[in-house]
Amino acid sequence: MENSKYETRNQKQIRNSNLFFRLFLLCFVFLISNFVFTKTIHASEVSLVVSPPRIDLEGKPGDTLQQTIKLTNNGEQEVILQSLVADFIVNDDAGTPIKVSESASGRYLASPWFTLNDPEIVLQPKQTVSLIVLIDVPTDALPGGHYAGVFFQPVPSRGLKQTVSYTTAQVGSLFGINVAGDIKYDALIKDFTVSSRLSEFGPIDFSATIENQSDTHIKPVATVTVHDLLGRKRTDLTLPEVNVFPYTSRTLSGTWDTVWGFGRYSATLELAYGPGLTASRTLYFWILPYRLMIAVGVVLLVLLVVIILVRRHLKSRFDHRDDEIDELKRKIAELENQHSQG
Repeated sequence: MENSKYETRNQKQIRNSNLFFRLFLLCFVFLISNFVFTKTIHASEVSLVVSPPRIDLEGKPGDTLQQTIKLTNNGEQEVILQSLVADFIVNDDAGTPIKVSESASGRYLASPWFTLNDPEIVLQPKQTVSLIVLIDVPTDALPGGHYAGVFFQPVPSRGLKQTVSYTTAQVGSLFGINVAGDIKYDALIKDFTVSSRLSEFGPIDFSATIENQSDTHIKPVATVTVHDLLGRKRTDLTLPEVNVFPYTSRTLSGTWDTVWGFGRYSATLELAYGPGLTASRTLYFWILPYRLMIAVGVVLLVLLVVIILVRRHLKSRFDHRDDEIDELKRKIAELENQHSQG
């Protein structure tokens, strides 16, 4: 009787264990399937290409400017986009645009000037559409640079289209509008450095920080000219051209691809940043292959020591032969004297 009860208790434990295992397996399968399903949904991406990404325009107060932006959907699903205009500023060394409100943009305000012909855009897979942008420059617009961008974002409350993720870092076109007038141009070279004041070999890296104090953005042309100790030009190095926004700084870098050099060099940075306006700065550096020089010096010293020792050895040999000759002469003289006396 007790055995039957014991067997019944074991059977219940086995059934409970099987039930627990089935529930665990069901939960595991559910979690895995949900994870895979979620990944499948969010794996859907839209690669949106906006062209051109940057547009620079010139205009006078009262002008109406027109520009066309092209959008291409490189993804595999339809995407619905809302187009909007926002002012932007740049306040870092990398030139990164930051969208701001109209009040924060100050004298560089431009967003109210924009009119878009289509505020909402539907893009089929692999489709390209054009968006026309009209810019009405006010008659009282301040001379200088004004900055705004046309940006694109998914329209909310459209089902799965909210899960779209963009593979582009900045979805939009940035506009720089230079309004004609009495524009102040001013820029300075805040810093000009070389990778090392004393280098054993090349290449030689240069870095220049340019600060724009103009009323508008500038695209300075910077050239580094290197001369050797005798005044001979060794290279003209052109640094990358970048936009420098008003009252911001950008750092430009360049490399002189040389290996061998010897002596003191001068590097002069020539900066052209506005209508006939330039700035310059000069620094000095050395290229001395000192380890090679030490090795050559050691070899020359060893050769000199060897030459001195050889010369001394040869001289001693010659001196010894002179003694032997003198001895022979003395003996010959003695023999001659003996012969004459006999």
